[in-house]
Amino acid sequence: MTMDDVSRETLYDQVWREPMTSLGKKYGVSSSYLARVCTSLNVPRPERGYWSKLAAGHKVPVPPLPAPSPDHDLVWCRSGIFDPTKNVVKPKPFKLHNRRTKRPRPIRDGSLHPLIRGAKDLFLRGRETGNGYLKPFKWNLVDIITSEQKLDRALCIANTLFQEFENRGWAVRLEASNKQFQRPQVDDRPQDGKDRYDVNHWSPGRSTLVYLESVAIGLTLIENSHEVEVVYTDGKYVPVKDLKKSQRWMASRWPSKQDRPSGQFRLRAYSPYLRTSWQKEWTIRDAQDLRRFAKTVARELRKATTEISEEFAVASEQIRREREEWARQREKWRIEQDNKIRQEAVTESTEALEGIIAEWGRFKRIHEFFDELETAIGHSSEEDKALLHERLRSARALARIPNVLEVLRVWKTPEEIYDAKKPRD
Repeated sequence: MTMDDVSRETLYDQVWREPMTSLGKKYGVSSSYLARVCTSLNVPRPERGYWSKLAAGHKVPVPPLPAPSPDHDLVWCRSGIFDPTKNVVKPKPFKLHNRRTKRPRPIRDGSLHPLIRGAKDLFLRGRETGNGYLKPFKWNLVDIITSEQKLDRALCIANTLFQEFENRGWAVRLEASNKQFQRPQVDDRPQDGKDRYDVNHWSPGRSTLVYLESVAIGLTLIENSHEVEVVYTDGKYVPVKDLKKSQRWMASRWPSKQDRPSGQFRLRAYSPYLRTSWQKEWTIRDAQDLRRFAKTVARELRKATTEISEEFAVASEQIRREREEWARQREKWRIEQDNKIRQEAVTESTEALEGIIAEWGRFKRIHEFFDELETAIGHSSEEDKALLHERLRSARALARIPNVLEVLRVWKTPEEIYDAKKPRD
């Protein structure tokens, strides 16, 4: 079989038409490897004994192909050219369902979302950035940028949001490891600013996503920073307001300014799909009703699914065109290279043939020379013939007479040279 990518629909059709062992041989893989591919694509496969039952005339039901889920691959990438747009569920605008549709059981107040449960201890296991933000050692955590002083507040905000989303039937989870989503860079300054070389925020290994059916939306909770006066003491910068009374004299001698955590939060939602740019931020006030805020965010996210879906369609079309253009360019280069090799083959073969012709001319001249000598010796006196014939034999032995037929035998035609030089697929 070719090394083309295989969709989950194609693989589903194939595994129910022939045994895994024979199908695996066609793909050049083992049946156990093919089984792992089916698992990664969420493709059901025949159980042990299925083909025996079928051969015995029994009717064995075939389970349907389940709808694609965010955690599974959609394509078995065999070509080595990974296309991220093919491996994500195509987002479609969220539609309000009939009220009779069964909704998930509401999460009880006071309970913790799985992404929040145990997160505090993990956030505290790490170090701090140059301006006072937590930088945990663990990568796969909920996407929160905050200081140690406001960690509890941040987790409370995130938990309230996640509960609201889950109660609406929207799953909140970390990005699956087999996806290639994008996460915009975080800046703790609400209005951004100049580049800072002493601040390197923690970045999660996998984005935090909420799934509104087929649409994934990234979430980042950020504690804003504000500019404060700091002084350098005991190997670190300390805000002037946090200095002890005995250290206040430093503030008047070596003050500088730095962006430090302010305790104010903002929520950033963004489109995680490649080449899409939708983003929206909400400021969270200290006295704000978090439940009401979560409902407001949910309504805004529901509306955003249309824009995100449209951006994804435009990006996918752009990627498709670029891929086609790249394929055309590669084909153009292939044709140019092929023509170059053909021309080189003709030139090389022609030069070799001209060499054979030159050798043939030399061969004829040498033979004609010795033939004429032998004729001349025949007309010489009898006392000189013996000596001259002996010298002629010595001259023939010394002369390098080319074997033109052998040269012709090893000569290669342009087609033979081209076949030897052309790239192999």
